[in-house]
Amino acid sequence: MKQILKFLFFLFSLISVISTVVTSQSNLFFSSFFLQEIQDDKTDSEFFLRMIASENHYYSKMLTSEDHSLFTNAIKIATNINIKDVRSLIFDEVPGLFAMTSDILVAGEGTDFTNLPIESSPPIEEVLKDREIVEGSLDNLGGDEATPPVKKPEKNTVFIYHSHSRESFLPHLKDASNASDAQHKEVNITMVGERLGKKLMEKGIGSVTDKTDIPELLAAKGWKYPKSYDASREVVQQALAQNNDFTYLIDVHRDSAKRETTTTEINGKKYAKLYFIVGKAHPNFEQNEKIALELNQKLREKYPGLTRNVFSKDKSQGNGVYNQDLSPNAILIEVGGPENTLEEMFNTIDVFAEVFADYYWEKTDAVEVNN
Repeated sequence: MKQILKFLFFLFSLISVISTVVTSQSNLFFSSFFLQEIQDDKTDSEFFLRMIASENHYYSKMLTSEDHSLFTNAIKIATNINIKDVRSLIFDEVPGLFAMTSDILVAGEGTDFTNLPIESSPPIEEVLKDREIVEGSLDNLGGDEATPPVKKPEKNTVFIYHSHSRESFLPHLKDASNASDAQHKEVNITMVGERLGKKLMEKGIGSVTDKTDIPELLAAKGWKYPKSYDASREVVQQALAQNNDFTYLIDVHRDSAKRETTTTEINGKKYAKLYFIVGKAHPNFEQNEKIALELNQKLREKYPGLTRNVFSKDKSQGNGVYNQDLSPNAILIEVGGPENTLEEMFNTIDVFAEVFADYYWEKTDAVEVNN
């Protein structure tokens, strides 16, 4: 009788442990089946394909990456721990940590897991506050003299807009001390977008820069700040409906990181670093990712240290779409931070315009040749 009771107790304990593992999604074997879809939908299939490729090398050419060994993937599948990412050791221990991270598509100088982009959502009341400009801080922003287009644009093919249109800069604002305070109705990121549009026009690329005050639009609709992408989506959809020639959509933002992360010096000139965000929460993100990676590589080659590289996000890490489902050529760039000056921002956006123009004409010439 005692043996039967012991067996029943053991069976009950085993069932309880298994139930706890499954329902709590703890960091054990079973949890990988729950969390793997969030972290990387392709890991299981990639791991399986790599196993096959180890026996039949014909399949090796189908692998999308070379830096994940069978051992690394086996550990990840079994324990949900990525031995190349120390964050995975504490994802389940710190509530909300996983939602505040991004995937690094391209890592490089100055980019690691300590300064990943985090989407902030200041109260709409703070964003709409009137703030004074520091006297004289805009005096030296005349910029270079306008140059005539190398090729007169026949049509407007680039649409520039700003989902967070009031993102501003602390060096130009009175009584502002952090990223949430760095908001202004006129002196803001739209000036950077306007500069980008001007530079692209000079390079023969027809562009339109939208300066819709998104926070005002949010307030009129009774929406909170996290709905900014829904508001800007309406702006983009309207633009696309009015102009079938728009081929590229560029959403220009300002990051919220500190100056030491967002600033670099190249040949004695200060620049605000930039990076790309790719939304993965829609089925056709691969083309957006391809463009971001190609532009980022060109920036790295011509201006080493300027880019903080490329990040991707899904719904668990932010908006996840960023209106990039509206075009296969949608780009989101984060330029500088709240502690950068507009001069530094302009220096960077001039470089981005140069690199983008090279990319644009390469693609355009290739299409013309194919046609």
